[in-house]
Amino acid sequence: MRRVVWALLIVSAAVGLAMLMRFNHGNVAVLWPPYRVDVSANLAVLILIAAFAAVHWLLVALSGAWRLPTRVREYRERRRRESALVSLRDGVLALFEGRFGRAERLAQSALVDTSLAGAASLVAARAAHRMRQPERRDRWLESARDEPDAWHAQLMTSAELALEDQRPEDALTAIETLRAGGPRHLHALRLSLRAQELVQDWNGLLQTLGELEKRDAMPEPAIRGLKIRAYRALFAAPHADAGELQKRYASLAAGDLAIDEVVEAAARAFVRVDRSDLAARAIERALDARYAERLAALYADLDEVPARERLGNAERWRARYGDDAVLLSALGRLCAVEGLWGKAEEFLLLAEHAGPGPRAHLALARLYDAMGRTEEANRRFRLAALGSADQPSGEAPAR
Repeated sequence: MRRVVWALLIVSAAVGLAMLMRFNHGNVAVLWPPYRVDVSANLAVLILIAAFAAVHWLLVALSGAWRLPTRVREYRERRRRESALVSLRDGVLALFEGRFGRAERLAQSALVDTSLAGAASLVAARAAHRMRQPERRDRWLESARDEPDAWHAQLMTSAELALEDQRPEDALTAIETLRAGGPRHLHALRLSLRAQELVQDWNGLLQTLGELEKRDAMPEPAIRGLKIRAYRALFAAPHADAGELQKRYASLAAGDLAIDEVVEAAARAFVRVDRSDLAARAIERALDARYAERLAALYADLDEVPARERLGNAERWRARYGDDAVLLSALGRLCAVEGLWGKAEEFLLLAEHAGPGPRAHLALARLYDAMGRTEEANRRFRLAALGSADQPSGEAPAR
């Protein structure tokens, strides 16, 4: 359609020009002594148009000839850049395919384009790392460091490869350098978390976990597991005194206090420094908010806390949470400590009914042994031993 329109326009212009020249009877005289040239005005116009076109095309040809070296240079540069891009693309694909030697060679071919040098060096560094060539890997990383547009990528790659080599200190150094030069993005936080776990920097790990938790960047079970591990290590520190443990416990956020294992670690730490009263307060606070078997069992073992006080709290929790086997067993043991043999037997029998097993038999055996009912104690000890023998190998024996 466009060609038809242009053809119509050209034909129309030609017809109009022909009609205009038909009514033009003027002459043009060109004097060049001793010569005189007379031509019609129409011919003069055609000659001027032809001369203009000839001069225009001559200037275009001269300009093209003048720019020919530049155009050749630009063409070669374009071909070189296209070849480098193809090499970099194929190198990345070879890296993902596991053809690391080919990936390194192709990345080296892409260095002919300086704008691709940073990316090509990082691809080559990863390939050399996969081939267990640390010297070549470090040289490629140094090469990438000299490229300003690849600075952040070089630091992230250095951190990742250091973690794969079990060099968490080097990874943390790279991450701290990256953090000082810009915002903390999620991948850097995840790498920092792995490095802090390896060096057992639990305080730093908890701080990083807090940032990841705010951004909802990790699954909740993974965050919970790391928090449990970190707090267990912090509360189990051998040189921590009661004051330090109190400060650490007071600094726990509400979400951390909702984790039973964290409260248990804090309580055991308080017991270790002879502050069972603090352990009891921590467990009571947790059990008032929710029921946890592990905390109820630990609460019954706090012998430094008066048994009557523990018994009253356990009965209150039973009224709130119902007849749980662990809680009933704890009530039975506390009643036995207070000399309430009948109530102790009642609670332990209820615990056996709620959760039969070697643990329940062993608790009853100890109660009957303390009461002097030797025959029943021996029968229960045998049942506990047989139950422990029948447990799968991966299950902890009753205590």
